[in-house]
Amino acid sequence: MSDRAKLVAAVGEADADAALRLLGELPLCALVEAADAAGEDWPEWARAAATLQRWVETRGIAADGRRKLGYLSCAAEGARAVPAAMRPRLSRAVEDFLDAHGFEPAA
Repeated sequence: MSDRAKLVAAVGEADADAALRLLGELPLCALVEAADAAGEDWPEWARAAATLQRWVETRGIAADGRRKLGYLSCAAEGARAVPAAMRPRLSRAVEDFLDAHGFEPAA
């Protein structure tokens, strides 16, 4: 099964395509490994990746996949400050982080 087929099965076609655009040249395992390192569910990471990718695309911001995965890691870490019972899904936490902090490509 291809990476795209795995993503589509987990998160649906639109989010899968956006997550793959976020990864660029990186393999799907880079997203899965980042999610594992953060102790998070990889399909939710794919949804959060899609959220971030759509946000940067609408603003014409270019950044590599590693930079964007790093942003997701920071958002996941920041969300841990919220008690687990009240913590939003990572995709929502990414929206909140983008609203509060934006996204700057590497200098």
